[in-house]
Amino acid sequence: MMGKTRVKGGKHMRRLRVKEVAQARGFTMSRLQRAADINLKTMQSIWHNPQHDASLKTLDKIAKALGVPITELLEDVPEEPPPARKKLRRVAETGDKYS
Repeated sequence: MMGKTRVKGGKHMRRLRVKEVAQARGFTMSRLQRAADINLKTMQSIWHNPQHDASLKTLDKIAKALGVPITELLEDVPEEPPPARKKLRRVAETGDKYS
């Protein structure tokens, strides 16, 4: 299974390039699904979610159907840091009444 890996200098995530490679080779999602003999729901998840946790066996089937090495279907990308949280300012309360 795929996931996060630590790489010197920071965290990286693996991203699937199945859709890009398939389209470059003239495959549609359904054509690739049939050629690789993969469950439709699995193929849809891989096609629409580049961070899908696909098994090595599944990726091997896809790579063979596309005629590419399995490494062409994977890409390491830097993990984006979480968005910065805004600091909340405290507003001093006074005894003044608003009119």
